[in-house]
Amino acid sequence: MQPRKRHVLLLWLLFCSGVAEALEPISTTIAVGMAAALTGILARYQNIFYRFHECCRPEWISFNETRLKTDLESKLFGQHIASRIILKAVNGFMSNDNPKKPLVLSLHGWTGTGKNFVSKLIADSIYAEGMQSSFVHVFTSTLHFPHSEHIATYKSQLQQWVRGNVTNCERSMFIFDEMDKMHPGLIDSIKPYLDYYDKLDGVSYRKSIFIFLSNAGGDGIIQTVLDFWRKGRDRKEIELKDLETALSLSVFNNNK
Repeated sequence: MQPRKRHVLLLWLLFCSGVAEALEPISTTIAVGMAAALTGILARYQNIFYRFHECCRPEWISFNETRLKTDLESKLFGQHIASRIILKAVNGFMSNDNPKKPLVLSLHGWTGTGKNFVSKLIADSIYAEGMQSSFVHVFTSTLHFPHSEHIATYKSQLQQWVRGNVTNCERSMFIFDEMDKMHPGLIDSIKPYLDYYDKLDGVSYRKSIFIFLSNAGGDGIIQTVLDFWRKGRDRKEIELKDLETALSLSVFNNNK
């Protein structure tokens, strides 16, 4: 018969909270014996406990390359360039036990092209709980950072939030939606977390994932596709190099 989780943990917490210090010598001996027994039980049944509550462990966080590949091929349409690059980037990153920097993806395109959907597919392939995982964090600029006059407060809060969540689990994912509507200086507050640092204030961000979603550059992408169509070329002939220049100019010339 399996031990009931809450009873075992309650006894363990009572002992660890210092109750033993107030007991008589003989009671203390009994308490120590109980603690030793509980330690054995916890060690034996810890895997059972992990099944009840999401933890930053392989049971809950484990990349499934086959699932991501299948989902991108069967559920995402009209994005052959993105599918190929995303699969390669995520697979390479998650297969590396010691990455030099976090994985940073910037997805661009008009509304409805699948940016949020791709983020979900990535989360589903890594976290057992998918987008509902407590280690996946979504920020929407118009919802979480609506007032430009509070930019200083937002910067501080964002830094604390990212730092706290990565401290809790190094395999955290952060999704920033509506980047084109975000205050220009806000993302600068987390820029150091995206670079090549072993640790910042004792925290390593190298195993985290940052995904930025933006409508910026959508016009350039559409124009490139239109040019291919006018020349009678197949859409699947478009390569990343055909989009990079137009996309870069469109994004970097944007006032925001």
